[in-house]
Amino acid sequence: MFEAYNFTDPGVGSYNFVPDSSFYFVDEKHEIGVVQAISNAYTAEVDGPTLAVAHSDEHSSGNLSKRAVFVGCTARMRSTILVAAAYAEVYAANAKAYLTTHTTSTPRFTSWFGTFTPAHRATVLSHFTGIDANIFSTYTYDCTCTLTGYYAYVYPNR
Repeated sequence: MFEAYNFTDPGVGSYNFVPDSSFYFVDEKHEIGVVQAISNAYTAEVDGPTLAVAHSDEHSSGNLSKRAVFVGCTARMRSTILVAAAYAEVYAANAKAYLTTHTTSTPRFTSWFGTFTPAHRATVLSHFTGIDANIFSTYTYDCTCTLTGYYAYVYPNR
């Protein structure tokens, strides 16, 4: 939850709040884990012209962050995406760490990226630094595409 709810736009009415019960984490072995919370939904009645309810600092951790937004995704899709996002974050961090600590040619580098040069390494490192800066668990994921046969592919020579 965030620090305040502004009901000015939606106005007077009954609002249902349902907390997310699945929490994903990456453990010290870089494996994804899931914790299921036991929670209850809450219904609140809002009455008045322009209401904003602010939470006191006592109930706000200040360490809150944006969560993923899902459009047209089933619960299974959401769960799969969140796990994949967590793995992607770990993968990007590990790739950046590898490239940072390996400053000369390695079989791993040449297998993935071709001929090693310091300039080529710097380019690849800058790409993974950029990827690592992302928090994939905060993205918006749109599952409404119904087209079949679409996928992403990276050509090794481009």
